[in-house]
Amino acid sequence: MRTRKALVVRGGWEGHDPVGCTEAVLPGLERAGFEVKVAEDLSVYEDPGLLAATDLVVHSWSAGGLTATQEANLVDAVEAGTGFAGWHGGVVATNVANPRYLRMVGGRFLWHPDGFQEFTVRIAAMPDRDGEITEGITDYDVTTEHYWVLTDSLNTVLATSVLTPGAADPWDGPVEFPVVWTRRWGAGRVFVCTLGHRVADLRVPQTAAIVGRGLLWAARA
Repeated sequence: MRTRKALVVRGGWEGHDPVGCTEAVLPGLERAGFEVKVAEDLSVYEDPGLLAATDLVVHSWSAGGLTATQEANLVDAVEAGTGFAGWHGGVVATNVANPRYLRMVGGRFLWHPDGFQEFTVRIAAMPDRDGEITEGITDYDVTTEHYWVLTDSLNTVLATSVLTPGAADPWDGPVEFPVVWTRRWGAGRVFVCTLGHRVADLRVPQTAAIVGRGLLWAARA
């Protein structure tokens, strides 16, 4: 049996601890039998042969930007079957000037309230597909950054949260946002979780299970 390959691309804004957070998930990939390569430069996306041979790309690079070549190679690889996954700002608060990347990921971070908020992650009723990622997990509370994101209806939403306005906020009622979603893009699978600002967030048992399962789900079968 061929050994599956994972490429972890990490760096960018240090406030999201790209090294610590990726190190928290690497053991799960290794236990699942992946051969893991870590890249700390976006130039790794300039190698289309490497991307084509990769079964899963884990992108953890906040506040980044891809060159036209890097974007084309990455998205082309996913469309051809390479899996793509990430969490928090490392996947949705990055590459904001790269429209092909944003359409592939299916969401973009816009804003979060100041500081950490306590909120409930609401697990969606068993969806028509991909429910194995959240199977057996019930609603749970977290205290972390609460992301306001733009998404579209192509996503399969597996978990949500509700942002309730304060007295000084300009919106007038609770707004529900996706927290976890999956997406098909060509022959590739995409997994996104908006939690994961810090290592402690990824060690919450329910979040750890969702992210761990999501990475394996996204990988090329």
